[in-house]
Amino acid sequence: MSRPNPSAFHGFVCWAGLALITLYLLTVNRSYYLANTQTPTYDEAWYLETSLHLYHRLTAGSLGEFLDAFRQAFGTKAPLISVLPLPFYLLFGASHYAALLVNSLFLVLSNLYLFLLARRLFSAPAALTAVVFYQTMPLVYGLSRSLMAEYGLAALVIVWLYYLVVSEDLSRGSANFALGVVLGLGLLMKILFPVFIAGPLLVVWIARRRQPSRDREGAVSPTTPWLWRACARRPTAAILLPAAAIAGPWYLSNWMPLLRFAWRSAYGDIGTGYGAGGLDEWILLFFNQGISSYYAAALLVFGGTALALPRRSAWDQRALLLLAWLVPPLLAIAAGRNQLIRFIVPLLPVFAIALAVSIFELGRSQPGPDQPGPSALGPGHRARDWIAPAVLAALLAVFPQRLYAALSYFPHPTGHEHAARWGPFVFFNRDLGWAHPPVWESPWEQRRVVEAIHRLSLDAARPQWVIVGVEHVYLNANLLSYLNAYDEYPLQFTSLGYGESSAEKAIDRLYQLDARFLILAEGFQQLPPFLNQVNGQVRDRIDRGDLPFRLAATVSLAHQMKALVYEREALWTSFPPGAKAPDPAHSQIADFTGIRFLGCDWKQRKGALWEISYYWTAAGRTGEDYRITTEIRQGDKVILLRDHFLGGGRHPLREWTSGEVVRETFPVYVPPGPGTSPGPPSAAPSGAPSVAPSGAASAALSGAHSGAPAGQHSAAPSGAHSV
Repeated sequence: MSRPNPSAFHGFVCWAGLALITLYLLTVNRSYYLANTQTPTYDEAWYLETSLHLYHRLTAGSLGEFLDAFRQAFGTKAPLISVLPLPFYLLFGASHYAALLVNSLFLVLSNLYLFLLARRLFSAPAALTAVVFYQTMPLVYGLSRSLMAEYGLAALVIVWLYYLVVSEDLSRGSANFALGVVLGLGLLMKILFPVFIAGPLLVVWIARRRQPSRDREGAVSPTTPWLWRACARRPTAAILLPAAAIAGPWYLSNWMPLLRFAWRSAYGDIGTGYGAGGLDEWILLFFNQGISSYYAAALLVFGGTALALPRRSAWDQRALLLLAWLVPPLLAIAAGRNQLIRFIVPLLPVFAIALAVSIFELGRSQPGPDQPGPSALGPGHRARDWIAPAVLAALLAVFPQRLYAALSYFPHPTGHEHAARWGPFVFFNRDLGWAHPPVWESPWEQRRVVEAIHRLSLDAARPQWVIVGVEHVYLNANLLSYLNAYDEYPLQFTSLGYGESSAEKAIDRLYQLDARFLILAEGFQQLPPFLNQVNGQVRDRIDRGDLPFRLAATVSLAHQMKALVYEREALWTSFPPGAKAPDPAHSQIADFTGIRFLGCDWKQRKGALWEISYYWTAAGRTGEDYRITTEIRQGDKVILLRDHFLGGGRHPLREWTSGEVVRETFPVYVPPGPGTSPGPPSAAPSGAPSVAPSGAASAALSGAHSGAPAGQHSAAPSGAHSV
């Protein structure tokens, strides 16, 4: 009877172990997804909002609308992370849980390709151990429980590295083509993708250039399909063409703002607000919340010991590839102003591989073969070469598994686990940044804010801007935009300004967007200073009456927190027939079906705040509603564009009586500039109110008045653009 092949047996054991580990991780993550009801916020909420918007265009619109929405998605961020949830929405319905299932796909890809990569470079037992180490690093499983681009980016980097190694110095056409596909997907995941792959690609490219051309040509078999032969002979085209086909359509429309934002975020003014407090603090975050201080200490001990051994065949030819993967992007990230720790997750597989290989190097009884191979164990390996290291690796993974479990389930009600640390290095804690236990939170608390604003804006003829004057993990513009995306109410949410430090600029933004609603906060503690510099100043302006907003609703949230919803003043004064109505300061008669435009007032209220009043009268009964588009210009610049129904829905036109005069008044913020200082009305900008009744024939009457906004008053079918 023939003896079984030990390599095949060991390979089967490792594949079975990989399947069990992957199933275990998927099960724990699914349990976490269902238990954690914390409302997504900031970038995650932005990704989810965009994914819901794309989903609505795909299911309720047309393919053209979907493609147009995809092309316009983000502009400053790559959009793939928001596209991938769509199949899961179609299968399970649109929800946060369905979106998070994307990470299950990334988890499987990460495990499979990290195993294949490390097995090809080293051995199957070391590869399986590397998978265990990688997936039990706090930053890795923390990000696997949020819809963030970096977790998927890390998976694609691992896939890229595998195909790069498989390409055998870019001589295999199918692998080269796969590299192009992964490059396109990686660019759509995050613009930083080339930073993580450039080093290994350069190493392989140099190795290829050192080969004689006849050897490269001879490596291509004549029986290979023509496409793969072409890809083997022209690796640059084989990589760039698929990448351009996949990522090019989106990048053609967005590459300039994307590059500008990426630079500002990494090394410019935006990145400054996300510093970790210096390089020392960032290094501590790297150890405590990234790789974990435990794994860092283990790598120091076992890696240092393995490097000290005289036999280091496993590192001779592959260390350069791993170093090229690790060092350049690590230096680029460390040198940047933006030191968000999640950016390093594509580098953590290097540490997992290094630690796993170091452990198995300690058990080697003799040097292995000179060249790496795909077999599970080389002929120079005996049972004792891997059993003892495997036992050591299993024991080494016990503590990280204990931490993984503690950060995957709700804390026991009687538990009193304290943080374990050695100096500044944390070995056990219930909060390691992205890694934390599930949080129970009702998303309906914040959703009540959206519902309250929707009820206040039922009369809106177009989407209304809502300025969120607080940036807190529990309440911010991204979060409210995400919650609003489920119902797609005609509301648009934004902040007072990204890291805005000038109250004047924040107020300019308020008026430039013609915001109807402003949300302020009460009872919030520990607001991020960088993002909340002008909140109090804007609140003071409202209290002093400098801003034309009144408190319209108060929404109680959790933990004594409240959202204060302010609505812009919309003054409508009705003068019944026969009553003495004031005459407009600037008379201009324009007749439309059932109504007459009488003229307007223009006056300064305070500082840069002005107000304009339009006068209307009912010439007779009308069953139509008129939409008013007002355009205010300062020179050639449009400083206000407002679109609403006449009467604002509060005094419907069909209820007007013949001879009734209605005065419509609203504020206008004139940005500081030449000719806008306090003075006579002649300093006013030009304005153009346009009237659009449903189904009316197109007509126009224009005129200008000394000291008043020059205007056009036109009647056109509903939905027509202003002239």
